[in-house]
Amino acid sequence: MPETLNNNAVYPDALRDLESRMVALEIISMSALALAMDTSENADVDQAEGIANLILETVGRRCDELHLSAASRRSATCYAERLLGTALQSLYTRTQ
Repeated sequence: MPETLNNNAVYPDALRDLESRMVALEIISMSALALAMDTSENADVDQAEGIANLILETVGRRCDELHLSAASRRSATCYAERLLGTALQSLYTRTQ
């Protein structure tokens, strides 16, 4: 049997801990993102988008540093984009 986190029978506690940490990190990151992106009436949408772009660039650099596979890199980038997209859409609704 392979000893991986994908095999719940081998590492059930490790998988549970990883999942619970991900939930906490999502909440903390979304809260920090909301604080970093000004949500007042004088909000700077361009600045918020700049923060989002910087985060995505940093995700890419970190993936490079960790030598992640192309599939893992796409997963990390897509996940970051979804989190950021949700934050930007909920914080800043632009009128066209």
